[in-house]
Amino acid sequence: MQSIGGTLQESGLFLWFLNHATTSALWGLAAGACLTALLHSSAAVIAMAMGIAASGAMPPELGIAIVLGANVGTCVTAVIASIGGSSSGVFVAWSHVVLNVSGALLFLPLIGPLQATAAWIGGGAASQIGHAQTIFNVVCSLIALPLCYLPVWSRLEKRLQS
Repeated sequence: MQSIGGTLQESGLFLWFLNHATTSALWGLAAGACLTALLHSSAAVIAMAMGIAASGAMPPELGIAIVLGANVGTCVTAVIASIGGSSSGVFVAWSHVVLNVSGALLFLPLIGPLQATAAWIGGGAASQIGHAQTIFNVVCSLIALPLCYLPVWSRLEKRLQS
């Protein structure tokens, strides 16, 4: 993955994308979501972002935006798998969408502090992207966990069973 950095830096499309991504992290989020939806593998997209950032072709902040998008794009697989499934399966798939989209929107304006925290933990650009992915998932899970025990879910479960 690191060997493609130089080639990408010469690519007009990649430079166009980098120029737009510097104006808004939404470009990185959108790229991560689209690539992951196409590849059905957030791990591949995250590894690609880590490799490109490690080569110096992309700043870690943009890599983190791509990671946020990859977390959104991975929901496509769950939604596709839920088609024609039980109401519980559809509920789980859409809960996955809500969790990841909400988390990405929560962290999108915090990419700078997230990158600074990841840099403080240590490592180069690729490590920072990996640390940011871990922080994102842990914080989103900790935020979502108490919501799982709200009474609304019991009422919804009874409604789905009838």
